[in-house]
Amino acid sequence: MTEHKSGGDLTLGGQRVHERLNQEEPELIARVLARIQTEVADYRRLPVEELAGDIARITQQAVRAFARSLREDRELNTAELQQIGASAVRRAEEGFPLEAVLTAYHVGAREIFAVGSADAGSTDVADLLDVADRVLAFVGTVTGAVTRGYLEELRTKVGQEHTARRTLLSVLVDGGQVDVVARSAGITLPGRYLVLSVELGPHADEASPGVDAEIAVRRKLRRFLAAFERTCGDGVLASLDGPGGLVLVPLGRLSSIPEWRALLAAAGRAADVDVLAAAEPAEPSDVREVAGRTAEVLDVLRWFGRAPGLYCLDDVLLEYQLTRPGAARDRLAAVLEPLAPHPELFETLAAYLELDTNRRRTATRLHVHPNTVDYRLRRVRDLTGIDPVHPAGLPRIIAALAARRASAPRRT
Repeated sequence: MTEHKSGGDLTLGGQRVHERLNQEEPELIARVLARIQTEVADYRRLPVEELAGDIARITQQAVRAFARSLREDRELNTAELQQIGASAVRRAEEGFPLEAVLTAYHVGAREIFAVGSADAGSTDVADLLDVADRVLAFVGTVTGAVTRGYLEELRTKVGQEHTARRTLLSVLVDGGQVDVVARSAGITLPGRYLVLSVELGPHADEASPGVDAEIAVRRKLRRFLAAFERTCGDGVLASLDGPGGLVLVPLGRLSSIPEWRALLAAAGRAADVDVLAAAEPAEPSDVREVAGRTAEVLDVLRWFGRAPGLYCLDDVLLEYQLTRPGAARDRLAAVLEPLAPHPELFETLAAYLELDTNRRRTATRLHVHPNTVDYRLRRVRDLTGIDPVHPAGLPRIIAALAARRASAPRRT
């Protein structure tokens, strides 16, 4: 059995490998830097002073760390790994790609092996294999340190950006010094936002047996917001849960209602759900007021059973005014109070109005005979004094049903 050889005794071409690396260090570092620039395109975009400064310095540290670990027959120690990790943090701060950083270390490791084994002969096979194994172990250790340092900084940065955006959204919606908060967070406010109050339908996965409903909801929300960010960038602000919420979209080129509708439709397709939304543009200082109004319009859309899509206040002016709080709305809602003991009458009336007063389709939905629908509608007439079948009664019965929904406790 061949006795294990200490790293400090590994010899190729008659010279200890760690001694050769120390001796050839200046040329080795120059070769690594030249090869990195040739093979890794991202490094060619770095300023010359960074290549000659920080990049050259960490290259030297990595080469010396490997040589020391070889001489002392050990793995990289904590201090050496911290140096490598700190450099990865700086690359993450600069937004430099992690893939490029890892590729550069692989390039460096190949050059270390090439220089260390340059004069290896046929009698050096055992030591050559041992050196190759140690270089591979070095690459694995360095990859872990680089990845940890880079991702920890990225998580910190993302967390800070997320907190800043949440704070900005809160100030925009709740009121406060918007400009001050945006400036301190390094966020440039757009001239206007498109304020969207949205209701998201359930995704099929949310009710699928064996599927984690919470994961399905998060996936739905992620895909929904990603569609906005692809079009409008990372300035999109949102406060969403499973059923919906608020989205603020920076308005740049998207200046027309058809464009807004197309964007919402794309987001709905991406999330694979129906979306009902109320929209209105607003300057940052007006977001609080407008967000309140779009939430009210969204309620009106629900109360009147509007189809999925994007609506503005102008689309529901009459319906909005009919459902404003006050004595008139309360009295209108009370018109249907005699139906309270008869839930089947409410169900029939709602379906009948939703299906454009088509009694046969109403019967099909409710799984009853059309004659039953006729009977129930006559009962509504007898109890309320309003005939839902007669054209003159339709506007009043529709308004009464909406007023009753508006008077009901808000869903949470």
